[in-house]
Order: sequence, then C-alpha cells, then structure tokens
Amino acid sequence: MNKVVINEKIVEFNEATTILKLAGENGIDISTLCFLDDCNEIGNCGVCVVEIEGRDELATSCTTYVEDGMVINTNSEKVQNAVKDRISTLLDKHEFKCGPCKRRENCEFLKLVIKHKARASKPFIVADKTPYVDDRSKSIVIDRTKCVLCGRCEAACEKKTGTGSIKLVDNGDGLKVTTTENKCFDDTNCILCGQCVAACPVDALSEKSHMERVKEALADPEKHVIVAMAPSVRTAMGELFKMGYGVDVTGRLYTSMRKLGFDKIFDINFGADMTIMEEATELAQRLENNGPFPMFTSCCPAWVRQVENYYPEFLDNISTAKSPQQIFGTASKTYYPKLEGLDPKNVFTVTIMPCTAKKFEADRPEMEYEGLRNIDAVITTREFAKMIKDAKIDFANLEDSTADPAMGEYSGAGAIFGATGGVMEAALRSAKDFIEKKELKEIEYEAVRGLNGIKEATVNIAGKDINIAVINGAVNVFEFIKAGRLEGKEYHFIEVMACSGGCVNGGGQPHVNSIDRAKMDIRAVRASVLYNQDKNLPKRKSHENSAIIKMYENYMGEPGHGLAHKLLHMKYNKK
Repeated sequence: MNKVVINEKIVEFNEATTILKLAGENGIDISTLCFLDDCNEIGNCGVCVVEIEGRDELATSCTTYVEDGMVINTNSEKVQNAVKDRISTLLDKHEFKCGPCKRRENCEFLKLVIKHKARASKPFIVADKTPYVDDRSKSIVIDRTKCVLCGRCEAACEKKTGTGSIKLVDNGDGLKVTTTENKCFDDTNCILCGQCVAACPVDALSEKSHMERVKEALADPEKHVIVAMAPSVRTAMGELFKMGYGVDVTGRLYTSMRKLGFDKIFDINFGADMTIMEEATELAQRLENNGPFPMFTSCCPAWVRQVENYYPEFLDNISTAKSPQQIFGTASKTYYPKLEGLDPKNVFTVTIMPCTAKKFEADRPEMEYEGLRNIDAVITTREFAKMIKDAKIDFANLEDSTADPAMGEYSGAGAIFGATGGVMEAALRSAKDFIEKKELKEIEYEAVRGLNGIKEATVNIAGKDINIAVINGAVNVFEFIKAGRLEGKEYHFIEVMACSGGCVNGGGQPHVNSIDRAKMDIRAVRASVLYNQDKNLPKRKSHENSAIIKMYENYMGEPGHGLAHKLLHMKYNKK
C-alpha cells in the first residue's frame, strides 16, 4: 500500500489513479470544469490545479497520477490565486447574465465563480448575439456567448457517438465550438442525440425549444391540446425539483400537466405498447418468411440518422413500425378524434421526451397523415420542468393522479422501453406469445438487461433458436459493424439505442454535474424506476393492455395489416 499526503492528511492507495480521483474518494474537494469522468480527462481548463511539494509548476489534478510519498496541497494560496485568475479569465469571454439563463440552477461554471469569488476584468457584453448563436438545427442550439471552451462536448461526441460532429476549431479568429464545416447540425453526419448538450457545464449547448408552440396552443380556445410523456421522463424529473435521484414521479407529472391546462393527459408508454404490437408482429412475419435479417428496432431517431448517414445499406432492415412517439402521434390524429368526436385539425399533440433527436423526428416531412403532423411539439424533460417552474407549481408537493384512459394505460413492457434492452424484452414477450399462440409465464429476459455496450443472447421461439443483440451507445454500433459481427453470425433481431444506457440517459434529460457522475451510474439509477414499474404493474405484456385491445378491435384492426399497417408503419428511404 502506497501513501501520499493531501492537505496534511495521509491517504493510502494501491493502484494507479489520478490526484483528482483519489482526493474525491477521500472527501477532499478539488474544483473542476472541463473534467468529465466518463469521457474528458484532459486538463484543458486549468481549474483543477494543485500544488505538489518539490515542483515549481502547479499540476492539473485530473491528468496527474499520484506517486508514493507525494505531498499535495489543494488549497494553498498559490492554488487559490491561480484558480481564481483562471476563472476570471474565462469570465472575460462569458456573457454573465444568469437571471434569464436556463442553466442558472445547475450551471457548473456559476458555482465555481461564486466559490472562488472570481470577477471579470471587463464584462463581456454582446449587443447582437446573432453571430454567436447557431439555431439552424431542429434539435440543437449553440450559444457561443456562454461557451467556456472546456471541450466536454467534443469529447462526449467522440467517445459516446464516434461521429466527431462537434469540435473546438480555430479558423484564425480564435477557438470556438462548431459543427463539421460549420454546417447546420442537421446537414452533417451528426445523429442529434444531444450527448454534447448533456455534457455541457453551461448554457452553450441546448435543445431547440418548442415551449412557445405549446404555450400558444394552450392559449388557443380552438385547440384541443393533449400531452404524453416518454417512459424515461418519470425517472428523472424529480432531480430538477431537488427530490433526489431515482424517484418515480409519474403521478405528480400527470397532476402538473393538468395544472398547466392540457385537455387530456396520456402516456407515450401507450405508444410503446402500440409499437410492440406492430414490431412483434413484424418480427413474427420475418421469422416466418426467413427475413430480411437482422431486423433492427426503429424506436431511436438518432439511431435512424446513424443508419441514414453511415449505413444506408441497412435501411431495409429497420423495422417499419413507427417509434412510440410517432405511432402515438398518428393515433392521436386518427383514432382519438374518432373516439371523442373531434375534428383532427383541432387536436394539438405534445410529447415530453428525454431526447433532442425526437424534435428532428417529429418535424421530418414524412411524419404526417392527410396533411396533419403526427406530433405538433416536442419538449424535453428539462423544458417541461421549466414550464412547471414558470407556472409556480410546487411540483414536489403535488398529489399523485392518473392518466386519462383512452391512450394512457400501459403495460410493464411499455414502461421498460426507456432502458437499454427494454424494447427487445418487450418485443420478445409479445412475439413469443404470438408465434407459440399461448400466454407464456416466463417473461423476464435478464440477458438483454444491463449496461454493457453490446449484449448478445439466443432465445428459443417455437423450437427455433433466435439470435439477438442489444447495442447501446452509437460508438458501439460502429465497433459492432467494424468488427464484422454481422458477417460472422446471423442475427435475427437487434435493438439499438444511440445513447449509452438507453433513453434514461438521453440528451434531453436533466444535467448531472461531474461530481455526481463520478459517484454513481445515473443510467442504472434511472432505469431502476422503470424495472420497478414493470414488476408492479398488473399487465406486463403489450398485447394485454386493455386500452390497446380496444383500439385494435374498434379501429385499427389486425396488427401489421390493413389500416394498422397503413397508419402505423413507414419505410425510411435513402436520401
């Protein structure tokens, strides 16, 4: 066992580790800005410096490894002055208007400014922000007046997606964050997953807001405004109201939606059950007709963009079943108006999603039926929290309520869609019943659960071995295909989620600061909410959802055929 001294405290260690990590494990605070445990350990910002006895220069603690006998000081006068000066320098190029800023409650830079009492030498005032803001994308906005050039976004994009779609570039007029060739995100090979946004410590990167669309619709007496949230939203909203991590706030969310004035409260989990009805039927058909294999899931719009941009040869392999968001949106403009006697033109459909790519998906030209958009507005978990706070709703103390029944009921299978492996497990629960024509009791597929980037299993359906895979994290898709896995083995069904851990870790979820990221795996914490719901719901298979059964019997007809196929399926074509 080796020993170092940190702030006069003897600390033991027995394996290679950085000063920052060892200090954190022993309750010793070191300020950081660019550091992000899972992707960015480059010492770029200079905020995490410490003093090491015997060395003239300060050392960045995130990149300096401890050595036996080191004597380290994290808060000497020399360190404090250096950190304060560095933060002050960053302030000189940062628009320090915290009042209207979306990140004021969880801005990691603001916390450092306050902690170290830093001040700009000259306030950075921008009269016209137009040259600094890039809002061309349907999903992601860059505001360079807020950027602190920490490099987190670049690292997250490279290590989590493998696309390298956002970078820090010096074109002769100073370093700035930008897209490939300074194009609109949507016109690059970016998959719009928003992991860069999730990594940003300030408000330099954010989602393209649809809040005004929603507010205008709610204020319009002619509009019948319905809302539905994705599975993962309920796993994380409590974080934004200081309720802790891993708290299920489903009931409070329904109540808050009613207080905001939505006419009907539904749930995208219903849409997830619809997707499984169609996707499981399609899988059964492909197994019967011997392909084409593998069949890829179609739920994740960032994954669909990855196929379009990098692997167009796989477009025929993507399930034609629409994603839960879009399948729900289609039903909201067809089945629901007929059920309620409404004019579809007056129905305004809002979804609350953990994802930035869902905004792009909703606005795709193909996503309409008879001239009506499937989805009219998509707001992220973060945006919905802002709407609740702007309305001065005391979210943490709300009573629980339930969704409206027509399209609000859901099964355990619909609930687990937000976790990696959840779509696969939900589809297998129904596909196996459909093919074997019996209600099977063994429904938990543990092999597809967990956070490994690539998971594989073989399941037996009607006496035939079915090879399946679950991939989460776009970078792992590149690894899977580059390794030739598809050539070496016949896979029948593959689930892909572009975000590591699935939608619970989507780019529209609440920001988690670098300290908490290092202490826990937020993906597992949030996913536990969904698996607990699944375990405790009376119906755990999509085809057992009574509201789903009613819809198919009274309107859609047989899954995968006729009207259901016409409304609920679409094929992605080469650009």
